[in-house]
Amino acid sequence: MYNMDSDIEEIKRYIEMKDYNSLEEFLGVFMIPNKKLQNQNFDILCYSIKCGCSDKLIKQIYEWSNIKEVDYFYFINNEYISPLLYSFIYKKYAIIEFLIKKGANINRKYNNMTLLKYLISNEYFIKDFISVLVKNKYVFSRSDFNLLFQKDFNLIIFTFEEITLYNKNMENMKYYKNSNNNINNIINENEIKEKKKNSKNKEKNKEIEINEEDKKKENEEIFKHEINILFIWYINLFKRREFDKILELFKYETSEERSRGLKFFEYHFNYLDKKHENDIKLQFLHEIINKNIEIPKFQNENKIEYMSENYLRNQFNRILIRKHELYSRFISNNDYNRINKFKKNNKFFFKYMQKPPK
Repeated sequence: MYNMDSDIEEIKRYIEMKDYNSLEEFLGVFMIPNKKLQNQNFDILCYSIKCGCSDKLIKQIYEWSNIKEVDYFYFINNEYISPLLYSFIYKKYAIIEFLIKKGANINRKYNNMTLLKYLISNEYFIKDFISVLVKNKYVFSRSDFNLLFQKDFNLIIFTFEEITLYNKNMENMKYYKNSNNNINNIINENEIKEKKKNSKNKEKNKEIEINEEDKKKENEEIFKHEINILFIWYINLFKRREFDKILELFKYETSEERSRGLKFFEYHFNYLDKKHENDIKLQFLHEIINKNIEIPKFQNENKIEYMSENYLRNQFNRILIRKHELYSRFISNNDYNRINKFKKNNKFFFKYMQKPPK
């Protein structure tokens, strides 16, 4: 009597042994149905990935098993299992791309969790995944970006850098593709016109027009990642006075408000504790001036203008003078209560006044 369970055990044994020839012969002879090879008790793709089979063998197993569907998952023992998830977990990067080409959806949700959130939440995530996700058109959500920011600031910067490079490559690809298409269109223009003239069948003319439209759409529909920088990130970094990180983040700012330069941050200052707001702003301006960092004021076509150092110094000096006047008034009035509060809330001001830069 035919025993399907023993066949599955046999398949498992061949996979574990990496017995390429026996597995090919076995799957070819018995023609085991997909529902026996892809179910929550045994999934041949997941099992081969988990057992550390080579990329070549996994692809062969896909062919030998006549697999038609790869975009699925199981939920077993509070854990999601799928060929794509296992490919990430076991770092099978070539298989990730293979599965996506075969129809696996990298943007699938797992109980309302994105792939990135699932990997981070279950401690599978490593930095290399960022490049893989970007390359394979994973759509980063605001929540994804926030998770990366909370996990490690360098991770979010690395992600933005990878996205920026990817988008630039896509733009270049689109440019070269359009250039080549324009050349081909010029070469074939007379030929296409001749076909339209000589064709007695109107349907053929329509087909030519449809094909031309499809080519145009293909050129236009190039995937690009979006960068989202959350407002609260700036607030938290200002509170911690991590100005280097603020300026690093600002490089990737895509908001139209970015063109306002330093004024971009005025709105953020309004959300800081009023006790420390001006002291933080004073220190931030000092960082920019001292490090000679250029913050774009606006960009118009190919012309880029930067905020002059004089403008920044004037901003800095105005705050400095106001603070100095306020503190002097407290001193002259012997208002010790306000003096103590002022010292507590204006640490950078006093540090600067004690040892101003030369």
